[in-house]
Amino acid sequence: MDLTTSKTVAAIEAGGTKFVVAIGRGDQIGARVTIPTTDPNTTLSAVVDAIKIELDGDTLNAIGIASFGPIDIDKQSQTYGEIGATPKAGWAGVNLQSYFSQAFDCPTGIESDVNGAALAEAHWGRPIPINHLAYVTVGTGIGVGVIHNGIIANGTGHPEMGHIRVPPHSKDTAFSGVCPFHGNCIEGMASGPAIFARWQATLSDLDTDHIAHEIEAYYLGQLAMHIVLHHRPERLILGGGVNQTPHLLPRIREQFQVALAGYLPNLDNADAVADLIQPARLGLDSGIRGAFMLGAASA
Repeated sequence: MDLTTSKTVAAIEAGGTKFVVAIGRGDQIGARVTIPTTDPNTTLSAVVDAIKIELDGDTLNAIGIASFGPIDIDKQSQTYGEIGATPKAGWAGVNLQSYFSQAFDCPTGIESDVNGAALAEAHWGRPIPINHLAYVTVGTGIGVGVIHNGIIANGTGHPEMGHIRVPPHSKDTAFSGVCPFHGNCIEGMASGPAIFARWQATLSDLDTDHIAHEIEAYYLGQLAMHIVLHHRPERLILGGGVNQTPHLLPRIREQFQVALAGYLPNLDNADAVADLIQPARLGLDSGIRGAFMLGAASA
């Protein structure tokens, strides 16, 4: 996928906690502007103002948005670009595509935040792209994006694997989960808010021998197993704020291997699992770079 474009593109990473905005030209992305996610009117108007300031008089040719969801990404749908039944208060029914298209009168490409991040992790700066890749973000929510044969894999909508259920950890049976829709789905049990609901602290604030680390690794290892069995990616990338916690990644790999139980012999060793499950190569920049790519493709 060619990342370069002669157009000027606004990249928007829309998250449940913050929006990140940047202007891209060619294959370069400028300074990031961060805006807290509050109510829609306040947040979106601040994003528009930030884009205008960063444009510095340039003509905007396209906008790319990688957004928290659920969000309608079907271009044939009457509600294309509209946020669905999100637990983020006040945001259900907000249409990001129409809002920004009207504000700037230019084409707008929109995808889920994890699909955007997966796209960037598979392509950005790689001489040889990864054709089959899955990206997991763990933060305010838990989402999964999938690249298959080099392109984003969607059905009638984007994947929602953060809402599957797995057996509870043996030391976590008293916790009922925080997801307002499913309670004890993966997001309800292992997202940042779930961690805080149990221990009134973030995972990074807790000692590395605290049981929270074992429980978190268990749930994310279970999720990784489901993704690998369903999609068989070449790489499974772990991103988002929670996955920045020191020492968590090796524990997730161990729990993944335990959960797989030797079913795939080529993954029944630590080196193969370490090659498969990796941290985000682009760090916390995956989403904004993916948003730029979405905009560049629609320019």
